[in-house]
Amino acid sequence: MIIKVFFYMIYILMLNRNYIRRNITSISILMFISSFMIIQFFKPGFLYNRDGSLRQFGLNSSKRTVIPIWLLSFILAIMSYLIVLYYLAIPKLL
Repeated sequence: MIIKVFFYMIYILMLNRNYIRRNITSISILMFISSFMIIQFFKPGFLYNRDGSLRQFGLNSSKRTVIPIWLLSFILAIMSYLIVLYYLAIPKLL
């Protein structure tokens, strides 16, 4: 019961556009951290070797990757910020 109330309070706070408008950066950081943790948990083959280590950046062999982790984190950070801004702009677009 307590867990349901806790998640309901988070649901109300997070989906309230005024709350998000006041905390754009915080919401974006939370989205970035959660998406980055999901990627780290699943360890996709284009970022990691079979032994779990990160692949190096490069094009020469199959042990290297074109999308290194630093580039992916930079793209995720920008995309999470833009998603929050887009979420706030949807009512104005419709």
